[in-house]
Amino acid sequence: MTFVPNDSLTEQIARYLGHQIIIGHLNPGDRIQELRIAGELSVSRGSVREALLILERRHLIEILPRRGAVVSALTELEIRSLYELWFMLLKKVAANAATMWQDGELESYMALIKELGEYAERNDLERFYDTLSTFLSMIYPYANNSFMVQVMEDLLPTGKRCAYMVFRRGKSELTRLYESFVRVMDKMLKRDATGAGELVEQIGVEQLKLALEALRAQCAQ
Repeated sequence: MTFVPNDSLTEQIARYLGHQIIIGHLNPGDRIQELRIAGELSVSRGSVREALLILERRHLIEILPRRGAVVSALTELEIRSLYELWFMLLKKVAANAATMWQDGELESYMALIKELGEYAERNDLERFYDTLSTFLSMIYPYANNSFMVQVMEDLLPTGKRCAYMVFRRGKSELTRLYESFVRVMDKMLKRDATGAGELVEQIGVEQLKLALEALRAQCAQ
């Protein structure tokens, strides 16, 4: 594991473990043993314990009495709850961004959208969603509400976990999502707040349906 100096140690541990959960290397119900992780990463148990608290806040694990930390399960109810809240907040962000952006601000967003298209074409799932995460993090401030931003940041890892289930089913899903974000950006460029918000809401409905289908297929295996 390579640590990044600009991030706290606990955040880096949380990101490392979170990635293992998101991509499916750690499965629902798997125990995360502090001592083993501390040994593997050459860090203290205290740092691992703090990282687990971050993961619990991000809904990737549960910390249970007498069992410790276990990877949380994804259920239909949890997925529905996630998408309902996340896309309700994203709808507000997109609508705000359409009216609040200043000249020059959208250039970096358009560059990220272009990258999304390239990764979708190559079916590069990891880079696609890492770039999408960067894009979302950049537009979150348009919420103009620090509490909303914190909630969306905490929901993002579970959203990414659901998306990995969906996108593993094929390149077409990546392309579809990329094309959806292109349409949202077009509405934002035209300062069409209503249109941008409605498109985000539509994306949420479509992605929820795909996530539920992916979960049912996974459970049937």
